[in-house]
Amino acid sequence: MRIGIDGLHLSGPYGGVQNALARTVTALRKDFPTDELFLYVPRDFNGPPDVGADKGLLVRRTFFLGRWRTVRTLWRNFRLQSKAYADSCDVLHGATYALPTALSMPAVVTIHDTIALSHPEFATPGSARLQKRLLPRSAQVARRVHVPTYAVKAEVERRLEVKSDKIDVVPWGVGGEFCVIDERKRLDAARKAWSLPEKFLLFVGTLEPKKNIEALIMGFYAAKMNKRLPHALVFAGQMGWGMHRLKRLIHEHNAREYILFTEYVPENALPLLYNLADLCILPSRIEGFGLPVLEAFSCGCPVLVSDAPALVEVAGGAAHVFKQDTTNPSRPLREALETLLVDADRLRMDLREKGLRRAKMFTWQRTAGLTRKSYECALG
Repeated sequence: MRIGIDGLHLSGPYGGVQNALARTVTALRKDFPTDELFLYVPRDFNGPPDVGADKGLLVRRTFFLGRWRTVRTLWRNFRLQSKAYADSCDVLHGATYALPTALSMPAVVTIHDTIALSHPEFATPGSARLQKRLLPRSAQVARRVHVPTYAVKAEVERRLEVKSDKIDVVPWGVGGEFCVIDERKRLDAARKAWSLPEKFLLFVGTLEPKKNIEALIMGFYAAKMNKRLPHALVFAGQMGWGMHRLKRLIHEHNAREYILFTEYVPENALPLLYNLADLCILPSRIEGFGLPVLEAFSCGCPVLVSDAPALVEVAGGAAHVFKQDTTNPSRPLREALETLLVDADRLRMDLREKGLRRAKMFTWQRTAGLTRKSYECALG
């Protein structure tokens, strides 16, 4: 099979969607070596996936940079399909929400979430306007629609009016590099390199409004003051949009000493941070999947998540879940942190063991297998 894959978002520091695509492509090459994959990427693509000497993965670079959103959208609409035809592709995969406008070849589209439709306040205005047009059309013209969770599937059925039997749930995976690390020298070196305190709570991901960052800071501050917690709060991720109030919020609470920002952390360093942390927190208002949950599970780090449906689904009973309160967002976080950090060694150990078992259910090989099966259905 010859497969064309839209990799136009593969540039700059990767987020969850880009990591999922890169890992899926790598697993497809490993498990289906007779297939040929044509990956269409911006000119500043540097991997992953790593091209190397793999003749079955052919990278087609465009003339534009990945950050050029308008040019990227125009190129996808008017050039991507012709390039796939020129490469004699059997199927085209719109891996990040969208397909070309005038589609005339078998295609699948991955819709990672419908946040731009259900919660437009958590998307940039430009992204919300664009996805409001792209998502319904792409979902209708695709032969198969991929979603990462059943929570997103329900939203796609309801908001985009796509029939259930056209949607394939293709969960993300977690790589073997996310594991329990017992090497004290490596852990100590990582603690020194990232200036991490002895005890800390960890947030991983891009800092943006949907992640509920302000409520996390206020909930953590309240728990720390109320219970004299020795922990700091570490944010491992690049600063996204809508975070202009954070510095003032931290200054108002006089919390600069115990709220730390590492900025973007390379994927090879993340397992060390998870192993050093006492707790990983993902308090998002809404998510499509939540990859840090699986990464933390695999590293033996207990996890606290909000009751966003996709997070609850991915956690599968292996994380501590707090119920969101829109009238007082920080209160449930404070209560959950006090429950998990005050005389709760046994509770955290129980979460650790459950998480390690849960993570084994998610592999990129499984993701690749479900993706490949969906391609066959699109051609059938």
